[in-house]
Amino acid sequence: MSWQLWVLMALTAAGLVLLAAARMRHARKVFDDITELDHSTAEHPAEPVPAGDDLARARARHLETEAGDRRRRHG
Repeated sequence: MSWQLWVLMALTAAGLVLLAAARMRHARKVFDDITELDHSTAEHPAEPVPAGDDLARARARHLETEAGDRRRRHG
């Protein structure tokens, strides 16, 4: 009976190692996507970079809709 417990513990440990390896591989892909310098220009070469005012307007629009959603949800 003792050896069965060791087998169960070994299988659990192996499963946890495989899960950790899969999550690290995914994390590495995400990290590479974030840190790749030419990534955004290679995908959308014709798309202009938004100006500071465009970003401010988009942020204000987002904050307005977020505040409106909060009022509707709890009102």
